[in-house]
Amino acid sequence: MRFSKLLLLASCALLLAAPADAQRKKKDKLPKWKIDPYTKNDPKVMKRLGYLSYGPFEFGQRGDKIVTTADIDKHLSYEQILWVETEHLRIGSMLPKWSVPMDPKVKKKLRAELEHMQAKSGIKKIKVKPRSLDRWLRLHLIAQRMEQHYELIQQWLGVKDEDFPADPSKVIIGETYMGMGPYLGQTGKYLILVSESEGSMNDYLKNFTGRDTQFGQRWNFKLPGSLLYGVATEMQDYRLKHDTALHANLVFNLTHNLLDGYRFYSYETPVWIKVGLAHYFERLISPKWNTFDANEGSPGDAKNAWKWAPMARKLINNKKKWAPFSTAYTWRDYGQIEFNDHVMIWSRWDYLMSLGPEKLGKFMMGVKGRVDPKTYHPDDSDLVGATREALREAYGLSPLNIDEKWAEWVKENYPTK
Repeated sequence: MRFSKLLLLASCALLLAAPADAQRKKKDKLPKWKIDPYTKNDPKVMKRLGYLSYGPFEFGQRGDKIVTTADIDKHLSYEQILWVETEHLRIGSMLPKWSVPMDPKVKKKLRAELEHMQAKSGIKKIKVKPRSLDRWLRLHLIAQRMEQHYELIQQWLGVKDEDFPADPSKVIIGETYMGMGPYLGQTGKYLILVSESEGSMNDYLKNFTGRDTQFGQRWNFKLPGSLLYGVATEMQDYRLKHDTALHANLVFNLTHNLLDGYRFYSYETPVWIKVGLAHYFERLISPKWNTFDANEGSPGDAKNAWKWAPMARKLINNKKKWAPFSTAYTWRDYGQIEFNDHVMIWSRWDYLMSLGPEKLGKFMMGVKGRVDPKTYHPDDSDLVGATREALREAYGLSPLNIDEKWAEWVKENYPTK
């Protein structure tokens, strides 16, 4: 009897050890640089950070075929790409170690972020006052920041994951249309790829999207229904090498993709909405690192001035130097927006956002995800009219009186210097 019990206990021990041994063998096969020094690639620890995988997983398409991270690794074999999949995003990083500057604002920002990460994960190895950010810590920060921004956009839109269909087969004509998939209406997760080298980023972009650019690139992969943003920190005069600048830039561009993807990306969101809200959220990260969009062959009008509130207050009294809202809300092209217009579009959204998140949610429901009620085919036939109606229903404003109300608010809330 005693022998049988011992045999049973030994058998149970072997069964429990088998998964751990398999996990250990899997990690042993990986090169050292692919093993995260913080989670040790332990699924339980990864889960606490909200991670599903370090790859391989699907990441866009080339032609009519789905691409995986393994395909990208093979093509960019000279790079060591760190991958992570979160609840709503798939992210790749080729960033090197970054030395934390002495700037107290930067240190304070990083400390708060790393304290949050440490508390969430329980990983004591995460230092809250690091002298440098290693490659894995930079990936973790991007993942945390982008998931936080995704959640923030959901809060402002007044939606949650359960509001969107699990897949296109769950879309029923007659119900409120919320897109074609679970990711704010997209069928695929949002994609971010960041490198240091401009050459490496363009190597990826040329081979997987067909684009060659000196700027960050947003791209729609139709087959998986995923919206990509790819950028190199050597782009934009190397300014993105600064961690805060990169954070702000990623927020700016992810905002574009989240708004376009809201209730499915079947047509472009009006540029004044995307640009204004992207500036709004980017400047919450830091007002000093502003991003300006551009069409191919039409560089955005950008200046280094960053104190936009007193600038907007001063411009209010000189209407010849910026476009009135009655003109701005009809724009469909980034090249139409001059620097002063960027400032004033941001300021208008600063005013509208002060009126509450429930209004933004109602407004965006009127502008995005417009479909034929009988077929659910996308309907962007009159976005200017739809914007005008949504503005009236959500905010009680019109293209003719919004500038007056906004100017009054600016004078009451913005400093002169």
